[in-house]
Amino acid sequence: MKKLIILASALAILLLVGCVPQEPSVVCNLPYTQVGNKCCMDLNSNGICDSDEQPFKPGEVSGTVLMKQYINTLNSMEGYSYKYKEDTYKVHGTTVKKELARQTKVPSEVPVGPKKTVMPWVDVIYFDTVSKIAAGYCEGLDETGERMCSGFGLWDIEIPVDYDKHYKKTPTEWLMEFSGKEPSEIKPDYRYEVSGLEVTGLIFVEPEKTTILDIDPRTGIVWRATVDENGYVEEYQYADVKTGTGVVAHEFKTAPERPIMSETGDQAVPKPIAE
Repeated sequence: MKKLIILASALAILLLVGCVPQEPSVVCNLPYTQVGNKCCMDLNSNGICDSDEQPFKPGEVSGTVLMKQYINTLNSMEGYSYKYKEDTYKVHGTTVKKELARQTKVPSEVPVGPKKTVMPWVDVIYFDTVSKIAAGYCEGLDETGERMCSGFGLWDIEIPVDYDKHYKKTPTEWLMEFSGKEPSEIKPDYRYEVSGLEVTGLIFVEPEKTTILDIDPRTGIVWRATVDENGYVEEYQYADVKTGTGVVAHEFKTAPERPIMSETGDQAVPKPIAE
């Protein structure tokens, strides 16, 4: 009898355990990441949801002080990256790296590489924002690019590039441009519809021109800049923002073995060896 009671008790316990609802596993879709048991934005990758961190309070300081705080916060991030249109940008200090979504040819005054081409391929451009000098490289960002860079013998060759033609304004520059100006209005904690991020909007009204900067108060990064000049509206929208990307510089590396390409991009056919 005792054995039957013990067996019945054990079965009852198993049934009760089986009826306890199990917590579903957390699956987070980009740009959200899992922190604990929830999905949230963690742009500075510190394991704390951005919504749980304390942003600056715009009502407690002037706009110029707020902008300086944003600049200091951004400078402490050890670099950041973002996408503008199709290209990827990496920023550290006064150096900007632009990774092209598609390789492009640029004119060169001096013939480049073993094929002496005056229209070499580049897939990366480095900008010195102080000297306003730009240099392109063929770094082979993907398999096709690697094939073209090595095939034309362009690996690790610095190619001068037109700075103004290829450079696009960075979030840092927006902060610096308006750092000494007091905004006409500050809109704290409103939702930026593209990323779902809560941003602070700083509105600068000037004669015949209005500029709105939507800034992440936790990183100091401008996610969007909108300029209305005499009714003509231009928008600069930055996406896939990441912080802590480190130093930006071209890394020299050994080129992989690839066949030499013809000017059309096909494999060059070697001349037959005379017997």
